[in-house]
This record gives sequence, C-alpha cells and structure tokens, in this order.
Amino acid sequence: MLLTAGIVFFNAFNSFSQSRTDSVPQKKKLEIGIYNFNYLRDYEYFSPITEGYTLFGSIVQPTLVFNSSDKISFRSGVFIQQNFGDDSIRIQPTFLLTIRNKKNDFCIGNYRNENGHQLIEPLWFSDNLVTDNIENGYNLKQKLKHFEIDSWLDWNRAIKKGSDFQEKVFGGVTLNFNPNKNNHRLIQFPIQICIQHIGGQINQPDTSFYVQTILNGAVGIKSEIGEVEHYPIRISAEAYFVYFRDYSPNPNMFFKEGNGIWAIIKMKSKKGFGIEAAYWQGKNFISPKGNSLVQSVESVYPSKGYSEKDRKLFFFTIKYEKEIAKNAVLMLSGEPYYDFKNKLLEYGIHLHLLFKLNEDAHLIKGTKNSFPRIIDP
Repeated sequence: MLLTAGIVFFNAFNSFSQSRTDSVPQKKKLEIGIYNFNYLRDYEYFSPITEGYTLFGSIVQPTLVFNSSDKISFRSGVFIQQNFGDDSIRIQPTFLLTIRNKKNDFCIGNYRNENGHQLIEPLWFSDNLVTDNIENGYNLKQKLKHFEIDSWLDWNRAIKKGSDFQEKVFGGVTLNFNPNKNNHRLIQFPIQICIQHIGGQINQPDTSFYVQTILNGAVGIKSEIGEVEHYPIRISAEAYFVYFRDYSPNPNMFFKEGNGIWAIIKMKSKKGFGIEAAYWQGKNFISPKGNSLVQSVESVYPSKGYSEKDRKLFFFTIKYEKEIAKNAVLMLSGEPYYDFKNKLLEYGIHLHLLFKLNEDAHLIKGTKNSFPRIIDP
C-alpha cells in the first residue's frame, strides 16, 4: 500500500512541478465558505444481523478560504456536529491545504469524504456521511486520459506513549479505466481496494487488544447511457466481484476470507427522480466500513455472537433530489430491502438538506458538484 502511494505521489508531484504557473493568472482571494448538512436517516430493522436506529442531526462547517493562486488554496475552520436528542456536541478545528492542476487534485489535512472515494455500498456505507464525515490525512484525485484515480489515507485515531487504546488507520485506492470517452455511452472497469488497520506498539499492553489488518477489494464493470443534461433519463448498470481477507497476525474474527457479488441498476430522470435496484450475494463477508446488512456477522447490541455464512439480499430505492434555492439541495429516499434467508421485508428512509457556499469542486467525474452520493443516478 505504501509503495503504491509512493508511485502515485511521484507521478502526481512530477506533474505539478512540470506545469507552468506563470501562464495562469494569479488570483489571490480571501473568502468565506459554508457547509451545512442536515440529515434524518431512519432504519426500521429487526434483522438478526443489524437492528434499527435513527441518525438525526446537523453538521455545520464554516471556513475561511485563502486562494493564493488558481492552483493553491488553504482552508481553516471548525467542524461542528449536533445529533439531536444528544447533549454532547462534536467540535473539531479543521485545516486543509489543496494543490491542483488540470490532472491532479491533492489535499492534506481534514477533508470531507462525501462520495466515499467512489467505493461501492458493500465497502463504504452511506451512513458514513454522518458518522465519518471528516477524514484526517491526505486525498489525491487524478484524471488522466483513460484513468480516474482516487487514493487516500485516513489517520482515524492516533496513539501516544501509554495510550489505553489502539491506533486506527483506513486507506486505499479506487481506479476507473475508461476505454471510451463518449459522454453518452460510457463503459468503465472499476478496481477498488481499501485496508483498515488497528494496532500500535507504544500504547499500554492489554490482553483484550488484537492487531487487525483487514483488506476489502472489488473489481467490476460499469456502463452508463445518457446524460441528464441531454436526455430525459440516465441509466447505469454495474456488477462487481467483492473480496474480503483478514491479514491479522492472529485472526480473531468469525471468518478469515470471504467474497460476494454486487449488482446494481440505477435510473435518474431530468426532473430529479431516481430508482435503484441492487442484488447482494455474499459468503463469509466482512467489511468494516461497508453496509451492515451485507455483513455475515451481526452488529446488534448487545452482541449475541450471531453469524450467517451466506447472505442474499435485494434492495430497491426510490430517490428524489431538488435544488430548492441557490446552493441548497433537498434529497429524499425510501430504501426497502428483502432478506431471502430470514424472509424479512424492511425499510429505511432518508431526508437530507444540504447548503454549500464556496466549496471546492473535484476532478473525478460524478463529484463535480461535491454533493453526497445519494443523488447519483
């Protein structure tokens, strides 16, 4: 993983150093940025794998943005999150340095992961928009002739000498190969790899601590037909082989290795309505950041040690998105699913209201508006 990151960094910064800055007008500007994400995510689940819960609250992040040129910007602000009904408030100062040119977008500091690094649902659950909205580390996006690359390292929790907890790191890379650049008929071959590591050497020794290194990966094919700007509807179809492997020195999880198949069809109209139909079939599958429903181990409280080697699920989602005012978007969705093994038909509902002012755009296709992925077709 470090070797891959080093190669990516070398290529990116070689590109940065070769680009001429004197040919680009230097625009120094100081401005205020605002990010406000209001969410209601309710799940009526009674599954033995995961139970129902509600996430209801608001995130506010005001920032002061200094653009020293068209290529470099520095943001400093504060991240504030209030889960309604909870007296505690999460407050975190944020700093972010961004360097970009036509092909590379590199940031280091505290950045928001609104699009899940383009990971599919079994590897990155959309609830992370609420629970893990801020990542700490670096994120490098690259857009080449036939490749789109997103690599990152999130230092989720650090330790000091004598800490009574473990460090936690999450990193990976997603790569989309685009052999055909036709905007109205696009075929991609995605490759996705992510690793979560929990460990540490300088913290207090504890017999309950386990060093864990978990790898998740996916390889697939994706096809899109139509762009909403030109056609009344856009359709996309995706299929992936998904993989899990526990590389811990002393594995203590239910399963050491597993896999699955994820297939999904999406349709989105020009008016903002969208539907999705997805099928999951997994065996011995575990993913720390993925949707809890696709896991082969339960996440209920208190834990009963329950597991299912084989999981077969069908998801159907109805979505609606509308720009209700300048820089403000309303998003609604209903997400029923069917569990074939347990013969359960359950559902979740989502309501998002998002306001953004002077927020960065991104290089990777599909994230140029920097809105959460719920509005994807």
